[in-house]
Amino acid sequence: MSDQHVNLVAILTPAPGKKDRLREELHEITEAVYRHEPDVLRYHLHYQDETGEFVLIERYANTAAFDAHKAQAAFQKLVRVCEEENLLSKPLELKMLKPIGGHENR
Repeated sequence: MSDQHVNLVAILTPAPGKKDRLREELHEITEAVYRHEPDVLRYHLHYQDETGEFVLIERYANTAAFDAHKAQAAFQKLVRVCEEENLLSKPLELKMLKPIGGHENR
């Protein structure tokens, strides 16, 4: 395991007619993460009008925090509901990121 932060972007593309339902589930998980996962340092939900995609920008304190997130009930529920209700038009896309420049705060 690494002690370095884990940074990633998760892209979820709703199936036709499922945008509002997927948004509900994503709002639920963002609240659950805030309440129960102190080692999740950033978990921001965005929507891109041009592509119709939801984008989660995530940062975890370390690999253990990322692994713990995937084991949480809220994450497991999101995965299950997406499958059961066919909420996604294509598989979840995860992009693991390595910072190489810039700044977060002024």
